[in-house]
Amino acid sequence: MPLPPRCGKLPAVALLAAAPLLACGEPRGGGAVAERAAPVVRAAPDSGVVLAGREAQMDAAGYVEREFFLEGAAQAYVKQGDWDSDGVWEAEPGETAPYVVRLLARYPGDPLRFNGIVFVEWFNVSGQTEADPNFSMLHAELLRDGYAYVGVGAQAAGVYGAAGLKNINPERYADVHHPGDSYSYDIFSQAARAIRTPGDLAPLGELTGAIRYVIADGESQSASRMVTYVNAVHPLARVYDGFYIHSRSGGSAPLAQDADNQPTMPTPSPARIREDLDVPVFTIEAEGDVPRFMPARQPDTDLIRTWELAGTAHADRYLLTGGGIGPLAFSCDDESAPELSVPINDGPMTWPMRAALRHMRRWMAGGPPPPSAPPLATDGDELRRDPDTGIVVGGVRTPHVDVPVRTLNGVRAPAGGPGFCRLCGRTDEWNGDADPWDGGPADPSPTPEPVLSELYPTRDAYLEQFDAALEAGIRDGFLLEADADAMRAEAAAHDWN
Repeated sequence: MPLPPRCGKLPAVALLAAAPLLACGEPRGGGAVAERAAPVVRAAPDSGVVLAGREAQMDAAGYVEREFFLEGAAQAYVKQGDWDSDGVWEAEPGETAPYVVRLLARYPGDPLRFNGIVFVEWFNVSGQTEADPNFSMLHAELLRDGYAYVGVGAQAAGVYGAAGLKNINPERYADVHHPGDSYSYDIFSQAARAIRTPGDLAPLGELTGAIRYVIADGESQSASRMVTYVNAVHPLARVYDGFYIHSRSGGSAPLAQDADNQPTMPTPSPARIREDLDVPVFTIEAEGDVPRFMPARQPDTDLIRTWELAGTAHADRYLLTGGGIGPLAFSCDDESAPELSVPINDGPMTWPMRAALRHMRRWMAGGPPPPSAPPLATDGDELRRDPDTGIVVGGVRTPHVDVPVRTLNGVRAPAGGPGFCRLCGRTDEWNGDADPWDGGPADPSPTPEPVLSELYPTRDAYLEQFDAALEAGIRDGFLLEADADAMRAEAAAHDWN
């Protein structure tokens, strides 16, 4: 297959510059899979509620948002041999079953803005619906740098869950059908094939011929499935050019499960990323993920990177406001127990995540790997914290944790709040221990709290130190120059009264 017109040897660029890719390879087309008809893409109805729709945001960014149905026959996989924690897992195609699932495409309305990269998110179904958490976390970088985005409804809970397609809009999604999560991995592969080499209807329209690379992405529950995909399915399917795995635990999802969603082919725990890969895998861990992830830690290689982000939670305020554009999805306040109502984490996760994606661009194209980062420091099974600030030691650092004005903690317990609050971490402003939780078991800060005037004699002194740490983060490759003004504005807006 000939290379797209914009491929070829492109000019070298400065580290993390928003510029053309270094090179462009042959599109992947798939590996050893059972012989089946190609999946069919068809348009969803023109009217009705679109889950995870962001039409207003897309219009403002000059992007198009369109919903499609992907229809075909998916295969399950059968485990072969013994599987160990090294991730070198063998599988072979198993039974097939028909499916109709949902694709949600977002892409530049002006084809000249397309950077040639498609970011494919495995929709997260932890809330019994189809959610796009990493679009929320990364939308600023995706939209400004010309990515195309496709969300894939790879799992059954997104269809049949309490807030799934069938329950939210049974008429619109009447044709959608999912045979079970044993088939989710192949559905995700078929989505990539439909994006790269569509039939009569192309999810990305006229951008299809300019696709250079396709990135697979999954967050949290979807990240656990991504680990299994990388280790067992990618060697067979070979349709993705890189993997961006965010907030995984130390294990991975089962290869197959029964009708009650009970694993029939569980995977080892811990589960590391296999090291005989032919594509890059970038794992991003929030601080709150690390206690469960620690058994799966592994050294960096030329095609494996792991960043552990200090001061960040699995689900923070930025994520829970849809990327800072909407109201908070839920509160972790508890009127009956104000001493446990520590505000959720308001940490800096989006900033290094954006830098990681920019690195991914160059890495897939044969450029240098992202910089390696030290892991978060631990004492046994516990994270080690600076006794003067309560902030974790080590990991990827930002000005928010190196020039702090509050304690950012990625772990919620023992603070309160229902349900998903356990994922939301804590933020404690240094205000002279005036909060109801200060000094109690939920307080993440030292007692007494640091005094800002003793740390920073003046507001300008604080801003100078913040700026120096920011410049160091950009220089070291963990932050982007494109985000510097926004971070400076955050610092300048801090209330010193």
